[in-house]
Amino acid sequence: MKIKILLISLCALFLFSQKSFSQTSTPAKFQSWNEVQIIVPLKQEKDSKGKTIDKVTATFTGILRIGRKNWDFLDNRYSVTFDFRVNKFLSLMTAVLYRKDELVVNRRNYETRLDFGFVLSKTFRKITFKDRNMYEHRFRNSRADTNLYRNRLNVSYPIKYKEKEIFSPFVSEEGYLDLKTHKWAQKEFFAGITRKLTPKISLDLAYIRNDSSPTNVNGFSTSLKIKLR
Repeated sequence: MKIKILLISLCALFLFSQKSFSQTSTPAKFQSWNEVQIIVPLKQEKDSKGKTIDKVTATFTGILRIGRKNWDFLDNRYSVTFDFRVNKFLSLMTAVLYRKDELVVNRRNYETRLDFGFVLSKTFRKITFKDRNMYEHRFRNSRADTNLYRNRLNVSYPIKYKEKEIFSPFVSEEGYLDLKTHKWAQKEFFAGITRKLTPKISLDLAYIRNDSSPTNVNGFSTSLKIKLR
């Protein structure tokens, strides 16, 4: 029954993804998205059962995306994010990100992003739902600044053998709403697995689909997460 619920959730999310952006017809390109996160708990507390809870966390992220025929460096990003856990259902977040890209050959763009938002989370029969809602302002060189609302839904389920977690399949979709035009400007869809390598290190591997200008993207995503405490 639990597996059926998960499969229904995954299929519904995927079908909604395709329908919402079916008007995009640009041929898709292939890219490799690579990310490393260093997670540093700044404040920890113990709950009533003696379990350590991260109340304030800083995450330092480096991102490299490569593609085209020569596997050029298309997109480089560096960010720091602060998460503030209010309770087990709600956390607040703020972030700053610097981006340099060359999605079109010989056309370099630079921007700095400021993010503010919150994350709602709930686990129901071992299926974890996370819904991130975020406002983003982008300071862009030689282009008008822009404001976006971003919503990302993530659904995951742990697969266990003899009470030990082997890996966790997940799907997620994020929509980018341009607050000036009131249109969805971009969509990112991920389907993959999370594998814990050690108690403090995990790896996400996923297929990705990104629909946005100047081109659509199919690709493969890796995300290595390292927790220091």
